[in-house]
Amino acid sequence: MNISFTQSSLDLRERFFSLLDSLSALRALSQINLEDVDEGQLIDQALNELVRYQSLDQCSVFRLDGDLLHCIAGLGMIDSQAHLNGTTVSRIRPLMSFRPGEGIVGIAYKTGQLQYCRDCSQSHDFVVPPTAGGDIPGSLVCAPIKMGNQVLGVLNASHPMPEFFEPWQQHTLSLFSSCLGQILYNHRMLHDLERMIDQRTRELEQALNEANELRHRYEQLSVIDELTGLNNRRYFFREAAAMVARAVRYRKRCSLVLIDVDHFKRINDRWGHQKGDQVLIALAQLLSEEVRGGDMLARMGGEEFVIMLPETGVEGADLMAQRIQERLLRLGSALDLSGTEVTVSIGITSLAEDADPALSSSTLVDVLYAEADRAMYDAKEQGRNQRIIHQN
Repeated sequence: MNISFTQSSLDLRERFFSLLDSLSALRALSQINLEDVDEGQLIDQALNELVRYQSLDQCSVFRLDGDLLHCIAGLGMIDSQAHLNGTTVSRIRPLMSFRPGEGIVGIAYKTGQLQYCRDCSQSHDFVVPPTAGGDIPGSLVCAPIKMGNQVLGVLNASHPMPEFFEPWQQHTLSLFSSCLGQILYNHRMLHDLERMIDQRTRELEQALNEANELRHRYEQLSVIDELTGLNNRRYFFREAAAMVARAVRYRKRCSLVLIDVDHFKRINDRWGHQKGDQVLIALAQLLSEEVRGGDMLARMGGEEFVIMLPETGVEGADLMAQRIQERLLRLGSALDLSGTEVTVSIGITSLAEDADPALSSSTLVDVLYAEADRAMYDAKEQGRNQRIIHQN
């Protein structure tokens, strides 16, 4: 047998399996799940696959941070074997750094071209890092990690033997670094998108919360009297209809008390609108103290207030109206009105026992309000500071 032919066959076979290993490394790189790892973990996995399939002594990745290229990841054959055996390797990455253009790494970064140092001990461009401890690789390949024209970093691969890397191996490392550059770019795009989505989601949630707060505030303002803090006319007619509907359904009593301040214009004219506002605020506080938990109190506008009393007849409503008038006797002096009394005219009515169930609850509220309003004006015509009960 021809020995040279046999040797050539063995070399061809070895190169064939080396090519398969190269393809396996690229395939393993492409199968890394970008969603479940951060960039550091991605680079560690990529280096592990490279060492595993290319039988490299050492490989590392440098990335520009500020003005220096720093080693952000490094892996050796021992580390890769430990990983395959399921052993956790705790290693401290050397704090190597180079300026762009300095050493083989810096030249690869600055030029954007693969650099091959055949014999590091004889190369003028090779720079021995301070952390090397006297260990110098035999040969070194530095391949720029690129995305288009942008250099993202540098991939280093070294071997103890000089002249170790053949052209096809250099080409494989160049392909690997290009694929790694694309994957790093995609990883950054993916996670930048996730961060952007998270940020936008937070912004939208904040905007939604602010909108809900504004809506809630608007709803409050739409049903709350700004001066006194009581419910307003809009709220009264909406909620009173529900109270009356329940009273009709369960055949319960329900009364309405309408209160209007006597000669309120005189108070404004003599003491000013600010003092008039103080009177309304004090009256609102007094009424709030008199109503029960289930009652509804509202300011209807101007100097007019209304109280809806569920499960209460005209007798109970009249007792409340009497207490209100008695307490008002002390309000003038409390507000320093110099002897001017604050009095009110009050109209009282109650839901008729024979109320027509065919009428809507809102119509029945209108009826109650009109009856109390007539009774209140009767009280004013009879000298004010009166309370009149409307007779059904």
